[in-house]
Amino acid sequence: MKPCPLFFVLLAVASAAPITRTPARAAEGVPDTLDFLSRPYDSFDNLGQPPPEPEDLGDEWMRAPIGDGLLTDRDQWRARPGARFNNITLSGDYNRADRLRLGLGYQLQAHEPMAPRLGGRIEYAFGRDRTLYGFQLEQPVIRPGRISIGASLVRRTDHHELHQVPDAENTVALLFARQDYRDYWERDGIGMYLAWRVPDFSNVSIHLRRDEYRSLADRGASSWFHRGRLLRPNPAIDDGETHTVALRLERVAHTTRQTRAGTYHWIEAEWAGRGLGGDFTYTRLLGDLRGVLRLSPATTLMVRAVAGHTPGGVLPAQKAFPLGGVDGLRAHAFSQYRGDQLALLQAEYIIGLWKLRTGAFEGGIHAIAFVDAGKAWDDPRHRWSIHEQAIEVDGGFGLAAAEDKLRVYFAKDLRHGGSDFVTSVRLQRPF
Repeated sequence: MKPCPLFFVLLAVASAAPITRTPARAAEGVPDTLDFLSRPYDSFDNLGQPPPEPEDLGDEWMRAPIGDGLLTDRDQWRARPGARFNNITLSGDYNRADRLRLGLGYQLQAHEPMAPRLGGRIEYAFGRDRTLYGFQLEQPVIRPGRISIGASLVRRTDHHELHQVPDAENTVALLFARQDYRDYWERDGIGMYLAWRVPDFSNVSIHLRRDEYRSLADRGASSWFHRGRLLRPNPAIDDGETHTVALRLERVAHTTRQTRAGTYHWIEAEWAGRGLGGDFTYTRLLGDLRGVLRLSPATTLMVRAVAGHTPGGVLPAQKAFPLGGVDGLRAHAFSQYRGDQLALLQAEYIIGLWKLRTGAFEGGIHAIAFVDAGKAWDDPRHRWSIHEQAIEVDGGFGLAAAEDKLRVYFAKDLRHGGSDFVTSVRLQRPF
């Protein structure tokens, strides 16, 4: 069974179909920043017009937390009041590769559809005396602004896109529980792209990039609690330079009290080497499709499907697909499985038992039932041979302080009846 890139495009088509049920908060794929949002606004039919006055503060945006996060999605940005978006944000992280990292971000956008968009970030990693940065400029070229060209320049402490615990949550886990849920390396690169915003479908873009990957030494890290617990070392990667072309589809979801649900995706086909040069040669496909559906005023269903495939070449260590831990297969160890093929299906069913809502606070008790099923593996024939794999299945239950706030999970390996429960704490939804 060997899917072609069409398999991943079909994931995008599926996630473009609208769903109409109840509103649900979801983790948003944006950097950890101090930020203030107002009512989201659909810009496809209102290009160049300022948004109306906010009427519904319950609106949410959902986005897969993948990418450099230098520019807010145009639709999400257009939800903000005012004719111009001039925003400064602060960021911070504490991990075993940088130790303390602090940064300052900036974005400049305007409602005029042909105006350029500018995003930037400057950071300093104190543990390795290193200045990090990121800059992105995008310019619409054809009215009404749905086709744009762009360029980016980055030097960042990077981690695998499937390690999706955000900076703030990972910092808390390291300080309080002596757990680091990501592996790190440095990526230093430049790229350009052509993007086409297709209404009601996806943001389709083609990227040409050159990136240098470097392993990072383990700088160690201090924790406030569990100081005697062994901290997993930061592994080395395959150092070298990649020259890549990528076709990417990304869709954010806008959920309101009227739409009451949403589906969103990140899908990418990437080609490296061959006539492009560089130190690595491979073809890599990754699709991440997510949906949130409110079944009743008190019940919510969240689903996520991830598929990874390598039709040819050899993936460097930093591009192999990891699976296991709080991001997927929650009863297994961190990245217990790794390979050039991946399949993952996750579902969470949430029941509101008791709710407290005021003008500035929403809380209560929610019960959660969940299941994770999947596997990562190597296939020397370059086939997505899911039918030949012994799929791992984890399940369990949890409690949450609110729909997208503090939650505790109790996960069990369902294929091994004698396994113990694994407890994990999250500060937001896992997907």
